[in-house]
Amino acid sequence: MTIYIELILEVNYFEKNEMGKSDMKARTKLIITFMVIISIIFAYFLFRNQPLSELYPIRSAAPIEIDEKEELHFFSEGWIVCSSLSRFYNWDGTSMKPPFIQDDFKAENNEVHITAHTDHYIVTTNKRIYNTETVPFTLVYESEDFPIWDLKEYYDFLLLLLLDENEEVQPYILADNSNFLFSLNGMDDTKYVTSGSCDKELSLLTISVNAPVPMNRVFHYVNRNELYGMLSIDNQLIYNIYRLKNRVILIGIKDLMCYNMEGELMWSLTHDSGGQFEAITKAESLLLYFPEKSKLDENPGNTVFIDEKGYDVEIFPKYLTDIKPYGKGYIALESDHSIVVMNQQGKTGNKHRLQESVNRLSTNSYHPEILFVQTKDNILHLYTTEKQEEDTQ
Repeated sequence: MTIYIELILEVNYFEKNEMGKSDMKARTKLIITFMVIISIIFAYFLFRNQPLSELYPIRSAAPIEIDEKEELHFFSEGWIVCSSLSRFYNWDGTSMKPPFIQDDFKAENNEVHITAHTDHYIVTTNKRIYNTETVPFTLVYESEDFPIWDLKEYYDFLLLLLLDENEEVQPYILADNSNFLFSLNGMDDTKYVTSGSCDKELSLLTISVNAPVPMNRVFHYVNRNELYGMLSIDNQLIYNIYRLKNRVILIGIKDLMCYNMEGELMWSLTHDSGGQFEAITKAESLLLYFPEKSKLDENPGNTVFIDEKGYDVEIFPKYLTDIKPYGKGYIALESDHSIVVMNQQGKTGNKHRLQESVNRLSTNSYHPEILFVQTKDNILHLYTTEKQEEDTQ
């Protein structure tokens, strides 16, 4: 009997002990769950109620109509809407006269038709190139033969893309402070696609159309137009090229590839982006942003930072457009109603709310505090991040 009673007591003690442990575990789980719910609610209301920063319209600037195909060109005293009849504006959005000397304006038939431009140069329909770093603008070249289809601005020269008698693009070098064109030899039967440059070195991406299968070739030039070497790519089509000092970056239909100047493949990265990407070039580095990707190869992220040493993949917000350098980081359209400002790693630092539905964002180096926003109904608005003082009478 004694043994039986002791056994019953031990069983009861064990059951109570286990029940105590179960109650403790249940209470712990309940507390943790409650804390998680509170944290989620707190974070939700914190971020929901955190107002987006405002952008302030520049008051003296009336809305300006701008077509989807028209582009903006900036210079020290204002900016231009480049079109078949280009319009010139002061920084406050008021109209201004074209800043040309009388002879140049007369040569343009008193109407400026800008067909192409870079950061500091414009091309007019009369085959004339002007430097816009000076005011009035300075005429630097006039083509007497072929139309100037486009141009690219590099370290101390321009790459002019002229249309020959067969309307095929032919690249030529125009050095600074010169009016003589240098041809680029060695291209044979290939056709120009695009180019990249670093200092006085130039790399041309071409395509061989007479081969049984179209094949890309890259021609490297030093001292602007001295042929240095050639690289053939036959495993996929390449549609863009970028240059660093000792590296050439090629963007193919599926892969991102890096070669040294001797033609050795240094690394490759699969992107499969379908051509959807944006690029920011700097003196010694390159940023490539793929808005619709969540990972590149096996690397989580959608943004590639590239320099001479290699590459890093970072995570930026998805679906950004018009990403540009801004301050110490970047700025972009996050949606059709907000602009996002990010640090160098792509972390969101600030957002600006827009009342209009927009599809294009432009910035400039002369007045970085002024943002140019084009709405979907083709109206250009000027905004500033700094609140303007009220006008006083």
